[in-house]
Amino acid sequence: MKSTTALRFTKFAASLILIVGLHASALASCGDTLSAMAAGAAFVENQSHQMQQESQSSGDNAVHSSIVGLWHVRFIVGDQTIQEAYQIWNAGGTEVHNPNVDPRAGNVCLGVWTKTSNGAIKLTHRVWNYDTTGDFGGTIHLHETVNLSQGGNKQTGSFKLDFYDPSGVFQMEVSGSVRGERISVE
Repeated sequence: MKSTTALRFTKFAASLILIVGLHASALASCGDTLSAMAAGAAFVENQSHQMQQESQSSGDNAVHSSIVGLWHVRFIVGDQTIQEAYQIWNAGGTEVHNPNVDPRAGNVCLGVWTKTSNGAIKLTHRVWNYDTTGDFGGTIHLHETVNLSQGGNKQTGSFKLDFYDPSGVFQMEVSGSVRGERISVE
């Protein structure tokens, strides 16, 4: 009887150690320290609190008073759409842009954004520019300034693309308008 109880206790203790160990490993994903995780949690909590305050002060537009989310956007020069893309605007001020281009030439760009004092949203992101044979063509700097429509499900604004050769010498600029629609869970 004592050996059965001791065996059960040993199995229980081993299971508990395994569970605690796996839980600690899961919390330390990608080398995060506990203090970094706490800081991240505090940041998310602060962002959530700010979004709640914005939604309480904006009445019926409460659900989408922020650019944060997934968007389907079109870049237009004159009356011609020159690019279509999906954009993810993150709460931490970063953006991921996935244009509808041949992925062999590179189709993911990364950016940063901020809300201006007048409520507009300014975005800057960089693109490594390669041709279809894999030769490096330089960089492209995208700048956007957009505003959300009433209700927060549409965005309109302007963009500017600056093209630089591999040595960083400015080559040309393309500018136009940008329009987007929020993608919501169906």
